[in-house]
Amino acid sequence: MPTTGRNWLQIKVMIALAMLLLGTAAVFGYLSMLGAENQASQELLSRVRQLDTLGQAIQRRSATYAEHAPRDYGPYDRDLIIFFPDYMRDLQAYEAQVRGVHETATHSGNPLAGDPRITTPVTQLLEGWQGFMTGFRDKIGDNPAEPRLEWAAEYVRDNKAMIAQLTVNLIQAVEDAIQQRQARNELVTVSVFLAAGAGLLLGIIWFYYRVVRRIGLTVRGCQRVAQGDFGYQLPITGEDELARLGQAFNTLSARTRLVVNMLSKMHRPSSHDDKLAMLLAEATGYLDIQTLSLWQLEPDGVHTRLLSLKSATSLDDTTQNTLRNLGRADTHLAQLCQTRQAIKIDHLSDYVLATPHARLLRELTVNRGQNAALLVPLATEDGWRGLLLFSADAPAAYTDEQAELLGNMSGYMAHGFAQTEVVHPA
Repeated sequence: MPTTGRNWLQIKVMIALAMLLLGTAAVFGYLSMLGAENQASQELLSRVRQLDTLGQAIQRRSATYAEHAPRDYGPYDRDLIIFFPDYMRDLQAYEAQVRGVHETATHSGNPLAGDPRITTPVTQLLEGWQGFMTGFRDKIGDNPAEPRLEWAAEYVRDNKAMIAQLTVNLIQAVEDAIQQRQARNELVTVSVFLAAGAGLLLGIIWFYYRVVRRIGLTVRGCQRVAQGDFGYQLPITGEDELARLGQAFNTLSARTRLVVNMLSKMHRPSSHDDKLAMLLAEATGYLDIQTLSLWQLEPDGVHTRLLSLKSATSLDDTTQNTLRNLGRADTHLAQLCQTRQAIKIDHLSDYVLATPHARLLRELTVNRGQNAALLVPLATEDGWRGLLLFSADAPAAYTDEQAELLGNMSGYMAHGFAQTEVVHPA
């Protein structure tokens, strides 16, 4: 039986793969961000430590010069040529390093730029250094030809604690901030990997129950049918491709059971009632059947008689007699017995309106609530004629495929019913 529907399984698998891809990209993006943050942290820490090293060098040079400053012009001229340029280069290097630290810590692309635990001491370092250099310029004077080296050296020596404190505070702040961020990142990383692992586990469980397990059930169903368990039905869940595959399997299994059992049981010696009951039981898994009746065309070609009537619900004698009497004089039913192909009627009410002399079908739809019918004419080479009438509550209950299958089996069923040894009188 053909079924239609969206390819839900493909959609779900594609969504799952997209989520897996996005999750993987998010994890790699997060790890990349952590790597960039770690690199920025280490770069900042390295710059701060270099700054501390430069500060210590300046302090040692200043302290040495302040203790051994020359008191006459000869040594002063020598220091002006040798000591002063190197000293100023150290100060310029220190200032450049301070500005480099400030730029590194406050750059918009730096993951640490928004952390006040780092930006605050860095700003204090810059402001402290600017204040220090203001005092230094006052001490060294504004005459570059005759700088006051001794006063400047003493000023640096006297403020060495301030310089050291600036860098020590910054180093401590940066190290504390880095450790706290690393601890937080480790916690977040563990949470991310746990969430990713849980998501992957849920995905595996979903894939197993919604795909692997259902495929396994279908394979086992095929094996059971191959071993002779015709009619075996798979449990159907959902509306995806595997559900449609299961529906197709169930249809094929029911059809196989119907054909195989018809081949094995139709020609056994039994009554019309027994054979029709067997047909009802075997076809129920394949067809929607509310009532099933077997009619035989009389030799006059005008009248029909009811050989057997079966229903999914019990029918009282009055109902059976009514149908029997209607069918006996129903010329339309006699005409249907002489057709060559199975006929399916999707909407009985519309059909009987267009066919006023279809008395039996009118009774089925008006008083019995039937909305669809499938009529299978039966004929043998020796002239026996009959009709199988299937009816169902739901409209359009029968498909072209079902009509074609029963039409192909009509000759075989006709021989089986015609050769029935025990016939119940109409």
